Amino acid sequence: MNHDRARPLLAAWADRECGPLTRFRVGRHVASCPLCTAEVEAMQVMRTAIRTSLPVHRAPPALAARIGAALPREAPPPIRRAWFEPRLAGGTLAGCLAGVALTLLVTHGGPARDPMLAELVDEHVRSLMTGHLMDVETSDRHTVKPWLSARLDLSPVVRDHAADGFPLAGGRLDYVDGHEAAAIVYRRDRHVINLFAFRAPGPAESAPVRTARDGFNVVRWRMGGIAYAAVSDVELAQLMTFVDLVRADGG
Repeated sequence: MNHDRARPLLAAWADRECGPLTRFRVGRHVASCPLCTAEVEAMQVMRTAIRTSLPVHRAPPALAARIGAALPREAPPPIRRAWFEPRLAGGTLAGCLAGVALTLLVTHGGPARDPMLAELVDEHVRSLMTGHLMDVETSDRHTVKPWLSARLDLSPVVRDHAADGFPLAGGRLDYVDGHEAAAIVYRRDRHVINLFAFRAPGPAESAPVRTARDGFNVVRWRMGGIAYAAVSDVELAQLMTFVDLVRADGG
């Protein structure tokens, strides 16, 4: 993102009022732009001064009562008839329900929201923005794997795939879907791949499922009783190549 596009978004970025993809792009620009960095710092100084220096005037309790009494009373909502009649039964009712379900599916553009997908992408973006990408930074899997296993109740697959273009960079502790998780960090050229591993209810094994959100590709699968999720902005074909390498390690 260039300077002209990032500058109008600085206030929303500083207040965390934009989506994860915009936060990532603006944050990456701010980190490399002295002008935007100075503007964000000025915003933070002003907000701190407003919170700490300006006097706070509280309205007297009677004021709220007078305002409430002056406002018109809200009329109760009209009673509406149900969208189906009780006499509908059997195939007629089932047909109506199926039609409503299909309408909702088309209206919302797909299946129900996936909270874990959103959380995985947010954790990926957060790791790139906060400077907390790795707790242990090394390409030595004999260092990364024991470090993670000693702090979690799982032993994730960890291997350096530098020969295949996916070098191991390190690892960190994270938190996904209410579970402590290992985040194993790989690189692909200038891109970062976060490989999350955590224990969660479900089958011991499952095939990879590919999804995307806010410009990030996410591949999830289960292996050896552990849930895995690879998240990155690399092309899906490259991410699937990486997933195949990881699954081969655990097979």
